[in-house]
Amino acid sequence: MSEQNNANSSPVIENIIKDKLTGETQKNVLDFIAAMREKGFSFAGWNNGDDMGWSPTYNGKSFGSVLIFEQFMFFIGLDWNFDDSIPVENELKEFVQAHVTVCPQEPCSPPYCQADDHSNNHSKNRWNIFGKEYESTCHAPLQFIGPDAKTLDNIKKLLLMTK
Repeated sequence: MSEQNNANSSPVIENIIKDKLTGETQKNVLDFIAAMREKGFSFAGWNNGDDMGWSPTYNGKSFGSVLIFEQFMFFIGLDWNFDDSIPVENELKEFVQAHVTVCPQEPCSPPYCQADDHSNNHSKNRWNIFGKEYESTCHAPLQFIGPDAKTLDNIKKLLLMTK
């Protein structure tokens, strides 16, 4: 089934990028999406009225979400795995660790962000990335909001470590 973009179907990410982003940002994000598609990633769109987004998927498994408003936003969830047997440059480790979102976040409050027991406590999502333990991360612990070309290149490197 081909991707379509009309009121009754899932939005095609490239079409929304062209509609919402401009200039160098648009070019960089389109290049990023094309490069990821070439490596076997897909972006299944969803549309719930005014809300639309995409689930980046690799080998049939979704691992995050993409939103596009005035900027491109890429979130990687707790289920994401990478091949940690591959040596990682310190620069990439530092980049990733700088983008881990630790919970609780001040603007985030239940029921959106809540513990697994559905109490009004913040979540305690334990996560380990590149040997660093996090006791409490967001349900989307890696967040890239408005990434520039270098950030998109680092995300690409990171995603290519997916297993």
